[in-house]
Amino acid sequence: MSSAPSGKSLWRHRDFARYFGANAVDLVGSGVSSVALPLIAVVSLHASVWQVSLLAFAERLPPLLFALPAGALADRHRKRPTMIGAPLLSCAALAVIPLADAADHLSLELLYAVALVNSTALVFGSTARISYLPSLLPRHRLLEANAKAGAVSSLADSAGAQLGGAVVAVLGPARAVYLDVASYLACALLLGSIRTPEPAPDRPAQTTMRHEMKEGVVYVVRHPTIRPLLLTGSAFTAVFAVLTTIWSVYLLRDLHYSATTLGTLLSVAALGGVAGALVVRPLVARYGPARVMLTALAILPFTELPILIVEPGRPGQVAVAAGLFVQLAAATAQGSTQRSIRQAVCEPGMQGRMLATGQWITYGTRPLAALAAGAAGTWIGVWNTLALGTAALIIPFVVLFASSIRTMHHVPDTAPVSHPRPEGEPA
Repeated sequence: MSSAPSGKSLWRHRDFARYFGANAVDLVGSGVSSVALPLIAVVSLHASVWQVSLLAFAERLPPLLFALPAGALADRHRKRPTMIGAPLLSCAALAVIPLADAADHLSLELLYAVALVNSTALVFGSTARISYLPSLLPRHRLLEANAKAGAVSSLADSAGAQLGGAVVAVLGPARAVYLDVASYLACALLLGSIRTPEPAPDRPAQTTMRHEMKEGVVYVVRHPTIRPLLLTGSAFTAVFAVLTTIWSVYLLRDLHYSATTLGTLLSVAALGGVAGALVVRPLVARYGPARVMLTALAILPFTELPILIVEPGRPGQVAVAAGLFVQLAAATAQGSTQRSIRQAVCEPGMQGRMLATGQWITYGTRPLAALAAGAAGTWIGVWNTLALGTAALIIPFVVLFASSIRTMHHVPDTAPVSHPRPEGEPA
């Protein structure tokens, strides 16, 4: 492991800078697509609320299907080939959209297929990439690294969303996707330039993928710290998936926002993520991780209120932007904290499977939540669905408060000892 000297900036760690540079360019491109894809569906292809929910379903299904195999693969083999190959697959998949548009063959079914392939690549790539971080840095620097990741990612996401709104307005939503294609190619090149040696996987010689997947699930379910964090994350992600599925429909159709306005809102929201990432370390140092996470979760329901009460027009746009800014700040602060805790308490040989099991548990609810959002938006109306989702944001706070995590005062900074297990014995 190569590490920056203790007390010195991680930006002086050359491979760390390449690692997060890859994340940044990836998210700039994804920020463009976060504006372009809903506009393609809603404006260009005239999708209904239900059809928009099907697009969200396609984007969110792969974690449920592939997170566990992705984690076993990350712990079973070196992570670098998957880290580099996944963005190249996304690059190829997304290139289909502008090409199909140019040939006048763009359809919702094609959009669904591209979203499914891209999201599948993201599952394998992000699992390998995030579980690789403890191999790149010492554990006592993981919170700092995750905070920097949150800041850089949110800033890049903000730039991408703002850029997306502008490019969509000039080129159209389909051709704007070319920027995301280029970003995935740059991401792969940066990850390929990392030179820190990756330790060989330490695993029993005669285990199957199925056994290792099961071992990861059992390890997470039995872990007294990781389990409640993932249950909290699952509750948050499920509710948030309902809200984000129908945001674009409500903002574009009910509040009559333009592509540029939508891009600006997403950009401001992402800047909230930057703010959350910048303040999380001093807040955790002063108040402890439990208080930071609980306070962030308590704030979240209030950040949705502007969307529910504003009217079309500039004052409403400012209020919605402010709410989303605070929302992303709170979500990033609690997300960076809980991710650092999980990485710190997890055994080295379980990092990939712990992360993948977490994705499976946490994000596995998202495709069903997307369908539920589409059904509810069709049957009871988009505004009523947003109101119910806002009220349900209190659930993650209740889940975390009811767990033993509420008494945690410090993020662990020592690695747990790996204990060899006889063949067939669960974690």
